[in-house]
Amino acid sequence: MRLVTNYFAKLKDNRFFQIIVVSIIILNAILIGATTYKLDPIFLDIIHILDYGITIFFVIELCIRYVGEPRKKDFFKNGWNVFDTIIVAVSLIPIPNSSSFLVLRLLRIFRVLRLISVIPELKKIIEAILASITRVFFVSLLLFIILYIYATMGSILFHAD
Repeated sequence: MRLVTNYFAKLKDNRFFQIIVVSIIILNAILIGATTYKLDPIFLDIIHILDYGITIFFVIELCIRYVGEPRKKDFFKNGWNVFDTIIVAVSLIPIPNSSSFLVLRLLRIFRVLRLISVIPELKKIIEAILASITRVFFVSLLLFIILYIYATMGSILFHAD
């Protein structure tokens, strides 16, 4: 079992494999964008078949990453793995082509967000933004306190009797 885990760990970290994953994500985004145009039904059928293939690829890629994880219980401790799992799970929901299922069909566009978890530079940017949100909250709180003090002082000093 350790041999299989090591093999899949090397595979998921392989640069070529990561390029393939990014390419499939970009292809998926192009196909989803193409469905917004009025296309011949033959092309739509081809796009739907490719969409099924992409979904299967994402499931296999997620399985490779899970099997390649040395400690399986740590796989879901990583927020990016949870994010990817949710995106792939939503993709597995069968969606009829009716307007009542438009929201579920729109959720598939979120597969493009998987680029964030695949490209390390994007991960760092998102993590920095999330870390700064709490700091922005405290800066806003400080500005509110300062403005409140000056507003109260202004009201007291310049009120008309």
